[in-house]
Amino acid sequence: MIKHIKKYLIAAAYTLAVQLGYAQQNAIPSDTVRTIVLQEVAVSAKQQNHRLHLQQFYGANQAATTEELLSRIPEVSFIRRGSYGMEPTIRAYSPNQVSVTVDGMRIQGACTDKMDPATIYIEPLNLQSMEVHTAGGSVMQGAAIGGSLNMKLAEAELADMPTLSGSLSSGYQTAARAVLGNLRLSYATPTWGLRASGTYRKSQNYRAGNGERVLYSQYEKANYALNGKFLLHDDLVLQADFIADAGWDMGFPALPMDVGEAQARIASLTLLRENAERRWNRLEARLYANRIAHYMDDSTRPDLPVRMDMPGLSRTSGMYMEGTAAPAAHQSLTLRADASVSHLQASMTMYQEGQTPMYMLTWPDNRQVQAGLAAQYTLQVGRKIQVQLNSRLNASDFSITTGEGRDQLSVFGYTDTEQLFLIPSVSLQLSRMLLQKLKATVSGSLNGRAPTASELYGFYLFSQFDGYDYIGNPNLKAEKSMQGELTLSWQEPRLRLQATAYTAKVDNYILGSYAPNLSAMTIGARGVKVYQNTAHAFLAGAEASAVYNLNGYTQLVSTIKYSYGCDAAGEPLPMMPPLRNVTSLRKYLGDYLWLQAETEVAAAQHRNSEDFAEQPTNAFMLWHLRAGYKKETEKKVWQLNGGVENIFDVNYREHLDWGKISRPGRNLFLQLTMGF
Repeated sequence: MIKHIKKYLIAAAYTLAVQLGYAQQNAIPSDTVRTIVLQEVAVSAKQQNHRLHLQQFYGANQAATTEELLSRIPEVSFIRRGSYGMEPTIRAYSPNQVSVTVDGMRIQGACTDKMDPATIYIEPLNLQSMEVHTAGGSVMQGAAIGGSLNMKLAEAELADMPTLSGSLSSGYQTAARAVLGNLRLSYATPTWGLRASGTYRKSQNYRAGNGERVLYSQYEKANYALNGKFLLHDDLVLQADFIADAGWDMGFPALPMDVGEAQARIASLTLLRENAERRWNRLEARLYANRIAHYMDDSTRPDLPVRMDMPGLSRTSGMYMEGTAAPAAHQSLTLRADASVSHLQASMTMYQEGQTPMYMLTWPDNRQVQAGLAAQYTLQVGRKIQVQLNSRLNASDFSITTGEGRDQLSVFGYTDTEQLFLIPSVSLQLSRMLLQKLKATVSGSLNGRAPTASELYGFYLFSQFDGYDYIGNPNLKAEKSMQGELTLSWQEPRLRLQATAYTAKVDNYILGSYAPNLSAMTIGARGVKVYQNTAHAFLAGAEASAVYNLNGYTQLVSTIKYSYGCDAAGEPLPMMPPLRNVTSLRKYLGDYLWLQAETEVAAAQHRNSEDFAEQPTNAFMLWHLRAGYKKETEKKVWQLNGGVENIFDVNYREHLDWGKISRPGRNLFLQLTMGF
């Protein structure tokens, strides 16, 4: 292993030296990233800023969860197993192929059944923005072939005079008889500031469009966040962040088990220097650590032949350093170095009446050491052409840390369980103004991703999706992807149109392969699958969005997306969402009141994977009506938001929803917010 690490360090140093040889300038926005700003903004009815229009579209329901906000982004879809813990996908790439970070920090879920993606531990109240990168634009965040999602945390403010501000909000939704309460307090001075927020949610079993209550769809959670900002010098700031999230009694109707309790603790310390007059105009260094504890159980499920407990634990610590320089006009260079260490462990204890409990490791205790060097270079050629080069060299070392874990996998003939993956990534993007308002962007990238702990070391992980037990394979190779993307955008003061088409070939694509020589452990399972590298897979798709400001008081936002995937034999890949459109029309009635009508349309999906027992889904069309009223006094701002979602009580499900579980039917919501 020492030999491998030396090779990695030499190669990484060479890559960094090559990138340092390029000249630089301030970063120019890229078409491969979509940023949704969520900070509190006073929006004027006559405001014509494109970004604010999108903010209004994404935040129309003020009680929405982070997952619900993200699901409106054209590139993002969610795998749903219940009302809680939905997994984000980007352009139909699986969650294993997507990098999800919180302010650049890596968080490893502690659940072998993927019930705890990082998105559930961040509330909209403590979010400043969400960044979705596609194609090669994700290399700054990590080694992933499907893009990246970074959730930027809200920060404390500084002010010329000591200032106290905040907000208090409460809401109710009828479909799940759900309650929401949150509080935000901010205190700002010239040299330091504090920001604290708390959110509580409790949701009962929701009612579907057919009038039935969906059992085991309830959840309860509380989230607390604290951020401190301290001015050490005119251009030097020290920040501290802490997030605590706890959930209880979280049901998953599409799975045979629920979650009794889940806890997350996320902490970081950041040093930031920003000074436009310096050669390196922005420098950031961060240390962080997080701990996730997750406890699955089936104690509330009736008539089970065997009862099980499945606790999991994840611990990650890491750091990153990032700098941006602008020594020459029309050029920019951003460099990033990051490293992290993650420890994972999960087990299962089965209790059968009259027998001794049976214990096994579903994740043998394992460790992942990750390190990467990345660079982004941007060059503006005249007023019409922009070139951007992204590169990364990433190393991931996986190992099992206990003899018990190694012995458990040795029954399948795996004697060498340590793997080192060295993954280079590079992308090139070229943008050109074709007309005064029309811009074309073409990009190509080569990147890869290492297998996950489940794919390497998983031990009889049951998948309710296809009914098989899954076993890891320590001999897996890293996936390698070659991608191409074309974007056309038209922008003028009142209208913005954007359309993107993309295609990718993924070599060494990782899928579960049926192993007839192995017997299933889970009662009722169809058999056993072992993770294997297949020859390749092909993915393609398109998405488009339109924002139109009719007269300053009426705004139209529409998004549409489609994904396609097949394996080397031309057979459909599983979990490919069908054509989907969301269109929203907002009308301001004076300076205080607005109304918004919205429709969601999804086509049927009959192109399904037989190997994974995937079921077709029907087309559906939903209608929503939302409204808001805002009143400002000398010291307070009052906001009342309400509406009806799924007005016609349609009984439907999305294609990425497991278990044929219907989504919520007609839902009335109301939320009152007081800001000061």
